[in-house]
Amino acid sequence: MPTTPTQIVFDTGDKIRISPPIWPDHKLDIQPGDLSKSVPYGNGVYGYQDRKGSNQFTSAPSQEACGGVIYFGNDVTREDFEALMRILGVQSARVVNPPKDFAVFTAESEQPGKDGYLVQMRVVSKFGLRFMFGALNDAEYEKFPEQEMTIIDALWSFIEQERKRWGTSWLDDDKGLAGKFGGDGDFAREELAFGFMLENDYHHVYRIWSRAWLVTK
Repeated sequence: MPTTPTQIVFDTGDKIRISPPIWPDHKLDIQPGDLSKSVPYGNGVYGYQDRKGSNQFTSAPSQEACGGVIYFGNDVTREDFEALMRILGVQSARVVNPPKDFAVFTAESEQPGKDGYLVQMRVVSKFGLRFMFGALNDAEYEKFPEQEMTIIDALWSFIEQERKRWGTSWLDDDKGLAGKFGGDGDFAREELAFGFMLENDYHHVYRIWSRAWLVTK
């Protein structure tokens, strides 16, 4: 899956730190910044659940209530997006001060039509970095710095940036989206859309990406 992970494709200034694709000063079996791979379901107590299989009923996470992939258009409102995140358990409505201790990894596709995405972003909680990836030792875990945004803020900012970059209508041909997903510029034209994956509920690992769907006459 060709990507250019060293390029910062999601930029909020100083509000969100983008972590490098190779985690520094640690030799890891799985890199949290390797966006070519999805992490498995589960908390690890009884082993992790492989994602293999296309049956949507039997491939549900056995140790978690939430998981999987959802696709949606670019006209989603923040209110509806936040409701979706609450349903998926990304951020509970009961939490007064949502956590800000997480890492962000990004990648941009060189072949969007083949890879199925334009830009993607993975969010990994401090807890996930420590106990799933082993990217933090005990001292680093205690001192891990917070972001200025919450996870929901970061995900929503990604949506807003991609809207600005690619436009929100199939008429926005000048934004550079035309032809990237097989559109012919006439009977089938690209319009921005998104995907979201709850990769691991227990360790709080989330993925969001921009894509396109073909508007046909």
